[in-house]
Amino acid sequence: MTKRKSKSPKSIVKATAEKGSVKKSSTAPASTATPPLIVLGFDEQQKPRGARFVDAKPDLVTKVADLLGFKVYEASSEDVAEIAKKLPLGRLYANGRGFVPNVRQSLYSDLVVVLGQEPDAALSKTGDKDSLPAARGLPRSWDEIGPGHLVIAQEALEYGWWEAIVLDRQGDTFILQYRDYPHLPKFVRHRSGIAMMSPPTDEAKPAAQSQQA
Repeated sequence: MTKRKSKSPKSIVKATAEKGSVKKSSTAPASTATPPLIVLGFDEQQKPRGARFVDAKPDLVTKVADLLGFKVYEASSEDVAEIAKKLPLGRLYANGRGFVPNVRQSLYSDLVVVLGQEPDAALSKTGDKDSLPAARGLPRSWDEIGPGHLVIAQEALEYGWWEAIVLDRQGDTFILQYRDYPHLPKFVRHRSGIAMMSPPTDEAKPAAQSQQA
């Protein structure tokens, strides 16, 4: 029988070190990137605007968005991050101003619907229920509609109609806020994009009785 050669101590130490380094590198946590930020809102020309900001400081983006009356959201969930890729990149300038370009209403609506289910994504502090005007119930006519009235607004054909509070009115143009989703940005609709809700039965009775008299 021939004697089996054993490995030298140096080779054993080297192999053990290499094995340890491979194991360590394979289990090392991957670096997590900062989620992009989304800015949404309607401008003074009543056009939807939106942008995504990558590797930007949330406090700076939120400050600029507040000045524009826009909302800021963190695209941390998979659904929000996926649709955020369709937004153009926003820009922050040295003077503190931000550039948020116009976007298609269809894309804006898609984002609103997804963000409606993600209240924790909102970074803006404005737009909670306390900032809504005093509730005035249901309007009885188109001419009566004003701040505080409850109407239903169409977000898009495929997304249907949602309850909304009137914030302001300029002729046949209405500035609205979704009642059940205060974290979403305010939006603009023409009269053709909103509808009045039927008044409660107890409110309709007095009008019917007066007509009979």
